[in-house]
Amino acid sequence: MKNKIALLITAVCLCFLNFRFSEDYSEFGVTHEDVEEKFWSTLQNKSVYAPYLSSSAKAACRSISPDHQAAAVQKAGNLIKLYYGSQDFKKRYNNWLAKSFPQEEVEISEERKAEIRENKIRDIKSLNAKDMEPIVDIQIQAGESITGMESMLTSLPPDQRAEFKKQIEDSKRTVAFFKKVKPLLKSDFEAFKKQYAAFLAQDEIAQAEQQLIRSNKNNAEEFDQWKSPEKVLAARLTEFLEKSKGVDFAAKTKEVNNRKKFVDAAYEGQNDVWKFCYRIGPAPTNAARAFAQQWLTELKQAD
Repeated sequence: MKNKIALLITAVCLCFLNFRFSEDYSEFGVTHEDVEEKFWSTLQNKSVYAPYLSSSAKAACRSISPDHQAAAVQKAGNLIKLYYGSQDFKKRYNNWLAKSFPQEEVEISEERKAEIRENKIRDIKSLNAKDMEPIVDIQIQAGESITGMESMLTSLPPDQRAEFKKQIEDSKRTVAFFKKVKPLLKSDFEAFKKQYAAFLAQDEIAQAEQQLIRSNKNNAEEFDQWKSPEKVLAARLTEFLEKSKGVDFAAKTKEVNNRKKFVDAAYEGQNDVWKFCYRIGPAPTNAARAFAQQWLTELKQAD
């Protein structure tokens, strides 16, 4: 039984799962929940990785006949496919998409705007004209330095022009505002504070709305990448096949500082999946690759 469990761990890992085996499921030694959760987490990862297995588990797998290893991979793969094709998986995936990449209302509510304005009025209540005068001058100077670069706009790459143009327009408004209110520092500081608070509030509101716009744009792009579980799965299968191809199971190793290293430096530079497949041997590796290739073919045919 111990050897069977170790074999199945390896088999399922080669199918991109890395779950713990228990005695709950008579044939596989796993629960349905284990399969579902680990397959789910595999799809969420943006890359295929090699799982950790103890040396005893690897040794136990090698001691089992190749025919049994290949059969275990096939059975584990079929269990995964069964969940992938279920309505539970489809519902879960669609719910995850909706929660992960929402499209939010980009206009700040009137209630929130009022709250921001009240906060700004409270924040500047203790300001005095003497302290504000150098701040106003700095704002004007900084804004003018940015607007002075407007001639550089045409020399920028097209994808950077819109953002830089917006910065210039914002700087122009900032300069115009502070030049307008600067005389109030001496003539009517209360009026200055009122207008300054309104300016800060409007700036925060505008930034919040711009952030929502950017967030919606990013979510839309992410949603487009993840909206098709078939394409996501196909990408994982393709990556596994690419990383696990051409494994030289006869490659020589040597001891270096109590660790096994490949004699061939090119092999030592291989990815972790390739090395993992080398360690567990040809039978489960070839079975997993055949299963992955067949599933990938089915996905492409159904597209």
